Amino acid sequence: MRFARRWPAVLLALLAVGAVAAVRARRIRPTPPVPIASITPDTAPPAMAAPVDPPRRVRRDSVRVPLSAGSPREPDAQMHEAEPLVEPDDEPRPVTILLHGMCADSSWTCDWLQYFRMAPQWQICPRAPGKCPAEPGYSWTGAADTRRVVDLSLAAAVQRHGDRVRDDATVLAGFSLGAYAVAALVRDLALRPSPSLHLRGIVAQGAKVHFAAADVRKLGARVAMAAGDLDGAAPAMRAEAERLRREGVDARYVSLGKDEGHFTSVSSGKVIAQLIDWCRSE
Repeated sequence: MRFARRWPAVLLALLAVGAVAAVRARRIRPTPPVPIASITPDTAPPAMAAPVDPPRRVRRDSVRVPLSAGSPREPDAQMHEAEPLVEPDDEPRPVTILLHGMCADSSWTCDWLQYFRMAPQWQICPRAPGKCPAEPGYSWTGAADTRRVVDLSLAAAVQRHGDRVRDDATVLAGFSLGAYAVAALVRDLALRPSPSLHLRGIVAQGAKVHFAAADVRKLGARVAMAAGDLDGAAPAMRAEAERLRREGVDARYVSLGKDEGHFTSVSSGKVIAQLIDWCRSE
């Protein structure tokens, strides 16, 4: 009898529960998927970019490039050229111009520094215009000839590689007689600025060279000097760097080693490589 009296209330409760469940089912009904044919570029997910391999350091020999000097006195004018030592690489890179010593040649100069870590750059090593009369090799003869050969070498690099060659951060480096050739060229550039050679740094090794502070400041360049402790030029080069600093030039002297003389070992190239990078550093 008690159940008979309560069944209407139970029935009403069951009906209420069913109604609530139906409402909730309508609220959480899933959205039908969008047909593939109706997806437009605006609604499609972005495409994944193909992975790009990072540049890696490589080792390769320099190449010989004949130059047209326009003079019958220089039928064998040439330079050696070393590409930036990274792959892949299509970025514009600055240029380092290296001038060899007395009665030497351009070939080894451009290969020497490739054993050491350096920022990516073009290395251009012109052959001096004067042939040594008594022994193999070539020597620098004066500022005018040096500038002509350097301009020819830069033009050849730009012709060969176009926009991959930057001309706004050039470093001039000279070794022994080549350092004197660099000093004469710096003086000439200060007197007659070049539209294609914007100097950023100067590196001189093993030579009692002198730079006018006014010339270096005008060109906006740093100066790095280096010699072995047994090289007779070392004291004068150290003093020259100190004088330039006193006169407002960003200059430094670095020893190539206590056992190094004028003819330094291959390993001293590590210091020269670091100095070249220092010339371009911020």
